[in-house]
Amino acid sequence: MTVNEILMILASLMLVGVPVSFAVLIPSLLYLAVNGIPLGSAIGRMSGSINSFTVMAVPFFIIAGQVMNSSGLTERLIQFTRCLVGHMRGGLAQVNVAASIIFAGMSGSAVADAGGLGSVLIEPMKKDGYSGSFSAAVTAASSTIGPIIPPSIPMVIYAVIAEESVGRLFLAGAVPGLMLGLIMMAMLRFMPQTRDVMVYPRATAAEFFSALPAGMLALLMPVIILVGISAGIFTPTEAAAVAALYATVIGFVILRGLTVKSFGSALLQSMLLSGNVLFVVAVAGVFGWILAREGVSGDLADWLMSFDLSPIVLLLAVNVLLLLIGCVLEPISVLIVLTPVLIPIMDVAGIDTVHFGVIMVFNLMIGLVTPPMGLVLYVVSDVSGEKIEGVVKDILPFYIPMLITLLLITAFPQLVLALPNLVFG
Repeated sequence: MTVNEILMILASLMLVGVPVSFAVLIPSLLYLAVNGIPLGSAIGRMSGSINSFTVMAVPFFIIAGQVMNSSGLTERLIQFTRCLVGHMRGGLAQVNVAASIIFAGMSGSAVADAGGLGSVLIEPMKKDGYSGSFSAAVTAASSTIGPIIPPSIPMVIYAVIAEESVGRLFLAGAVPGLMLGLIMMAMLRFMPQTRDVMVYPRATAAEFFSALPAGMLALLMPVIILVGISAGIFTPTEAAAVAALYATVIGFVILRGLTVKSFGSALLQSMLLSGNVLFVVAVAGVFGWILAREGVSGDLADWLMSFDLSPIVLLLAVNVLLLLIGCVLEPISVLIVLTPVLIPIMDVAGIDTVHFGVIMVFNLMIGLVTPPMGLVLYVVSDVSGEKIEGVVKDILPFYIPMLITLLLITAFPQLVLALPNLVFG
C-alpha cells in the first residue's frame, strides 16, 4: 500500500464527513495490515505521541480558558476595553477587537474567543447601530488573534510535532498578533459601517480605575506565562498548570463568579475538548511515522529544491498552499498532516522553524474564517442568529489586514524572531 493510496482514502473519508482523527487512523491501520506490520505497533506509536510532558500543556490551557469564561471575567473585560477604546470611531467594534487581543492571553483558541465574546458583544453592537451580520463578522475576524498571541493551543501542537520550543513559539506570536489587532482597529476607523454608530464618551478617571482590576486580572495571565517561561522559573507545561490554577483562584476568590457547579461544568467541557485534541495528536504519531518510513518528506524536499526557489518564494508558495487547505480542513488536522512533511523542507531551505510555525498557524487562522469550512463563521452565525452568507459578505474587508500581516511576517522574519531571540538568544 502506497502513500498515495493512503492519502486518497483519507481524502475520501473526510469528504463523506468522517471525523479527522478516524479519517487519519483508518488508512494508517490499513497500511500496517497490508504491509505486514503488527497492528500493536500503532498503539505504541499513539501512546508515545501523547506520553509527552509538552503535550500536557494542552489540557491545562483548555481548563484555564474554560474556567475564565465561566467566572464572569468576559463581561468585566469588555467594560475595561470600552474604557480604553470605546470613544474611538467604531465604538463597540473597536472594543470587540481590543477585547480579543486581551482575551487571547486566556483561551488560546479562536473558537473559544468567538463563542465567548460573541455571546456578550454581538447583541450590544446591534443596539448601537451595527447590522447583525457585520457584528458577527467583526467577532469572527478578531477571534483569529486568539491562537497567535500566547498562550496558543495550535502552537503547542506544532511544537510537539516539529520538536520545537514552546517558549520560543509563544514569544514569536506576540508581535504578529498585536500587529493584526492594531491594523484591524485602524481599518475600522475608516470603514463606512462605523460612520453612523454609537460612540461612547471618553471614560472618566473614576470609570477607568473601576474597570482596571478586571483588565489587570486578564492581562496578568499571559504575563505570568511568558515571564515564567522566559526566566526559566517553569516550563511551558508547568506554565499551563499555573494558568489553570490562576484562573481557578481568580474565579472563586477574587471575582467570586465561579460556583462549584459552573466549575464542574467547565472541567467537563475541558475534558471533552482535551480528549478530542489529544486523540488527534495520538493518531498523528502513527501517520507521521508512516510518512517518515516512506520517505515522503525527503522526496518532496528534493523535488521542491530542484526548482532552486529562494526562501521567500518558497514561503509564499507554502502560504498559498496553506490558505487553500485551511479553507477545507480545521487547523489541528492540517498541523497533524502537513507539519511532518513541511518541516524537512524548511530545514533544507534554511528557514527558521519557529518563524515557519507562526506563519503556518497564522494561515490556518485565516482558514477558520474562510468558506466553505471556516468553523468560526458557523460559530458566530449560530451565536448571532445571522445567515452565514451575510457574515461572509461582511467579513471580506477583514481579509485585508490578515493578508497584510501575513505578508509582513513572511517577508520580514525579524518581526517574528526578534522577541524570542532577545529572550532566549
